[in-house]
Amino acid sequence: MCAACGLLIFDDACGFCRRGVRLLRWLDWFNTVEPIPLSAAGDCMKRHSISRDAMAASMHLVTRGGAVFAGAEAIREFGLRMPLLFPIALLLRLGFALRLAKRGYRFVSANRYRISRQPSCDSGECAPRRKQ
Repeated sequence: MCAACGLLIFDDACGFCRRGVRLLRWLDWFNTVEPIPLSAAGDCMKRHSISRDAMAASMHLVTRGGAVFAGAEAIREFGLRMPLLFPIALLLRLGFALRLAKRGYRFVSANRYRISRQPSCDSGECAPRRKQ
């Protein structure tokens, strides 16, 4: 991990997630986040005690200081470092906005394969690995 980066672990089997990461890279003018696909993040997940079930539920941001944030909280944390996301990140500092964002994130995460433009994922392994 570079000194100026955080690691963003995302589900690379999900087309919706891959498109989101492409957009994030475009927004990240200062290279503050290094996206790591889930398929290559085993060591990082083990080092920071991130389970596969937790990864099935949300993306995770590991800061250079070792703090781990998931879902809407991860968006808040990396958004504070990106000029175009900064207003959203400031809004997410408010408790009620973060609670709403968490609910929205859970809904999108649970339905990301259905709301993706692709009718199915590329690998055929897109069934969410979480308990319903």
